Amino acid sequence: MKDRKPSHPDFYEGLMDWPFYGPRDSEIADLVFALADHGIRLADIEAAIKQRLQAWLDTIERDQ
Repeated sequence: MKDRKPSHPDFYEGLMDWPFYGPRDSEIADLVFALADHGIRLADIEAAIKQRLQAWLDTIERDQ
């Protein structure tokens, strides 16, 4: 895991709590529950989230 930057504007306002408490936006949880209500497994939901975030990061790093 890379060193986290305390200079990031969200460092103390949720970024460091993310691994423990998840997103602060309750709509994200609502979407996860809605997908689960359709029988989608949590591991598949997490894999889709991870895939999208990785693609976003790859685009940002490619464009730098």
